[in-house]
Amino acid sequence: MRRRAFGLGLTVTVVALAGAAPSWAQTTGDIPVRSGGRGHIALYGIFTASPQDRALNTIHVAAQVAAGVRLNSWLLATTDVTSAWTTFRIESEARRSAFRFGNPFVTVQAALLEERNRSIYAGVGVAPPVTTFPGTIPENTEVEYNYAVATAARGFADYWMWAPNAIPIALLLRSRAELSMPVIVGAELDPAVLVSVNANPSRLAVVAAAHAGLRMGPLTPGVRVQMLAQSAPLAGRDFSQWAATLYANVELEPVFVRSQVAVNLDAPSGVTGQRGATTWGVSLGGGVHL
Repeated sequence: MRRRAFGLGLTVTVVALAGAAPSWAQTTGDIPVRSGGRGHIALYGIFTASPQDRALNTIHVAAQVAAGVRLNSWLLATTDVTSAWTTFRIESEARRSAFRFGNPFVTVQAALLEERNRSIYAGVGVAPPVTTFPGTIPENTEVEYNYAVATAARGFADYWMWAPNAIPIALLLRSRAELSMPVIVGAELDPAVLVSVNANPSRLAVVAAAHAGLRMGPLTPGVRVQMLAQSAPLAGRDFSQWAATLYANVELEPVFVRSQVAVNLDAPSGVTGQRGATTWGVSLGGGVHL
């Protein structure tokens, strides 16, 4: 796990340093602002009906509000707030559900390079520990499952917003470049420390991703590969995860639209993991440039 995290992290860093305009990823800390723009505001909806089989029936709906503002010519701030509702029924049991808010994630990022066709941003993000477990065992099960599905439906890209019983503090490196074809490539590398607020140990984590898209006028379809790795398992379970995302983005100044389908690839929530546990997620939303 540590070797694969280091390998992808090194690849992402090389791509980022090779040069990159604003990010096209729909993730926490995203900066879809134009060069010289004042900021953005966006709303996204996430849905999944997985895992779904005879033994477990799941429906999950979540909303995410994102905003960013330019503080000066080179410094930007973003905030992401989310909530999730999950209802599930285990075979031969009554249906249960849970609604909870995620950890609001706030970042401050510096534009190391910001041009029309390439950009590099670096910064720091922190989230207060809102995703905590209540005190009773039945509620623990419902709420823990809600958090798990919320994370898996995003392909573990926004892990900070659903990391339970911890204060995530992450370093952020985001980059994007538009080549002459016109192919758009980009990368993200977010190492973090998860400071525990309960009996679980604090731990290190990294989220890394690379994406590529083809600009066709206002439409840009593409693919994104992302991963999460942690330095230690939580409650005896390994939450490392690879995922792939197909996305289609639309730019209609000043409006932008983001849509994607995320599918986890390996255990614990992927197509090559435990049978019946595969989780996918569909997201649709957009916003306006300010």
